Amino acid sequence: MKCPYCGSEDIVKAGKRYNKYTTKQIYKCNECKRRFIEKDGFEYMTYPKEIIVKTLHLYAEGLSLSKIRDFIWQHEGYYLYDGVILYWVRKYAHLLEDFEKNKKPKIKGRIHVDEVVLKERGKKRYDINAVDGKTGYNLGHLLAKGLYMEDFEKFFEELRGKIYDQCMERYEKFKNTGKDNRIVFVSDKRMHYKHAFNKCFYRICRLIHGIPISYKKYGLKHNNNPIERYNEDVKQRYKIMRGFKSFESANAFLSLRRIIYNFVRGKETRAMKAGIALELGQNRLLHLIKF
Repeated sequence: MKCPYCGSEDIVKAGKRYNKYTTKQIYKCNECKRRFIEKDGFEYMTYPKEIIVKTLHLYAEGLSLSKIRDFIWQHEGYYLYDGVILYWVRKYAHLLEDFEKNKKPKIKGRIHVDEVVLKERGKKRYDINAVDGKTGYNLGHLLAKGLYMEDFEKFFEELRGKIYDQCMERYEKFKNTGKDNRIVFVSDKRMHYKHAFNKCFYRICRLIHGIPISYKKYGLKHNNNPIERYNEDVKQRYKIMRGFKSFESANAFLSLRRIIYNFVRGKETRAMKAGIALELGQNRLLHLIKF
């Protein structure tokens, strides 16, 4: 551990800080003489970190606020208010999203893109996602208020920042060897995808455009099933919520769920399959927040 103020490693324990439910170790730096607590993502929080991550996981996986409140009260002895739970969701969704932005997963299959329709106070909202067809890793999402071209362009620009190096590497091999091993995108017939793709990935990648769900009926070779499975997973959770109360809460929920989908679920997570090496313990969500 280093001092967050001067970077010195000459640190000693200097008492503890107590609040209603938790106890935090206080440290003192012998160089700058300042006191601090360890920054583990849960500093200044009233409730224990184990309760926070358990609540976040239950919320993202499908339990309603009332069921989460009852579960935590029955099994852990803490009574949570709805506002507290939603505050945690917003805070840690943004924190985890900032952490994930710096990760560059290895593309192993086709990239499938599509949007799913959600509602916020009766208004339609569109969650645009991209999924690696082989690893299942969700490469990114964007919640849009409408089907506007600028939203699709923004989504593809953010995606370009993550995978551009891999796209260029495969494109250079294609130019030198003539073997077309470029990264392939698959989308339905919405023209917004084609225009946004051409703006960000023209020539360096390929786009298979206009793939319907019933692709076999039309004699097509490829399908868009990986992204359809992800969208169906979101819809199953969305049914319980019956719509979102605000655009911010919808965006926070979708971001949190995507991180859990990539880094937490399964014995071998989708992040591991995509080549993102992280030393996570048994409670993966807790370790992710520490990062």
